Order: sequence, then structure tokens, then C-alpha cells
Amino acid sequence: MAKTGCTLKYLARGVIPSRDSKSALLAELQEVIPQSTVTVLPVNQGYSIELEFTDIAPFNRSSFEPYIAEQVLSEALNLRCQFSGALQLDLLKTYFY
Repeated sequence: MAKTGCTLKYLARGVIPSRDSKSALLAELQEVIPQSTVTVLPVNQGYSIELEFTDIAPFNRSSFEPYIAEQVLSEALNLRCQFSGALQLDLLKTYFY
């Protein structure tokens, strides 16, 4: 079966961006999803998070993004960041190839 790659880009708002939390979030995501390339950039009141995967197996296209957003990113943000309000996680881009 052919591999399905994916790029996901999120905007996490309600987070207080700092050098320490950025490093901790990046390390957490790289540990939890080591098969991905992770980019975390600070933005006003949060982070821009881009994840690139070469293969989404054992997931399919419809189940992969919700799993990443609801389980992986939400948990990593809750563990490694301080909040300035309620966490808002917006999907900015999805690209499967």
C-alpha cells in the first residue's frame, strides 16, 4: 500500500509564548510523534505549529487530523505551556500527498 504523507498547520491561541515553553513544546511533540518534522513559531498570544509526516499509517485521511488536534497537540500544549485564557486550536492548512 502506498504511503500517505501529510502537512498540518495550526494556530494555538490563548497561550503565553516564551522561549522556555516553545522549547518544551517542541521537545514534547518530537518525543510523542518522532516520525514527523515539527516547527513551532511564536505569534501574538500563542504559537504557529506546523507538522509534516511522511506516512500517516495506521490512520486514514479522515481520522488523522482530529487525532493530532484533539489528542496530541491539546495534550502537549496543556503539559508544556501557560495559558492566558482558553486554548483555541485552529487548523490553518491540511495537505495530503
